[in-house]
Amino acid sequence: MTSILGYIGEMIPYLLVALPIILILRVTYNNLRGYKEVHLYHEIGIVVFLLFMTALFSQTILTFLYTGPVVTRSFSNVNLMPFRVFQDNYYAIMELNFWQPFIINFLGNICIFIPIGFMIPMLWKTFNRFWKVTLIGLSISLFIEIMQVPQARSSDIDDLWLNTVGSMVGYYIYYVTKKCFPKADDLLKKD
Repeated sequence: MTSILGYIGEMIPYLLVALPIILILRVTYNNLRGYKEVHLYHEIGIVVFLLFMTALFSQTILTFLYTGPVVTRSFSNVNLMPFRVFQDNYYAIMELNFWQPFIINFLGNICIFIPIGFMIPMLWKTFNRFWKVTLIGLSISLFIEIMQVPQARSSDIDDLWLNTVGSMVGYYIYYVTKKCFPKADDLLKKD
């Protein structure tokens, strides 16, 4: 839990800087598009989504304020062997009685992409298909993993598929929400 709170604490400076920038950009965008009236809930949803993406990128690719564990800059920090996460977590739990890798690396990689799978179809009608959300989740994760290669971070193929699973779970939550509360689906979408 301390690690998770540490990550959240590290996100706060990024969010404080990003919020006024996002608000200015959204107002400018709406003015340039000639929108006289804005859909308030849609705009709030977009701001929340962009803040979430800022938080995600702050912990994955914006490493100039990164205070987590430093790894050497070499391709030995690139894992191209799928499903190694199972072996690593099994060893950590069974041999070391250490659950943090499972919580952070396995569950964390899934959970961190659930909002992407949920919010994208909730905000934009164009992206309310499972395959589109899955492809977007995969693309964002691939972008993050590629950006981590030249930095003092590790890049892992397991993160790629775990993040994609997270976006799929997020879409499933969206789908269930849409079926159970049909009016909620249109609440954040712009006409």
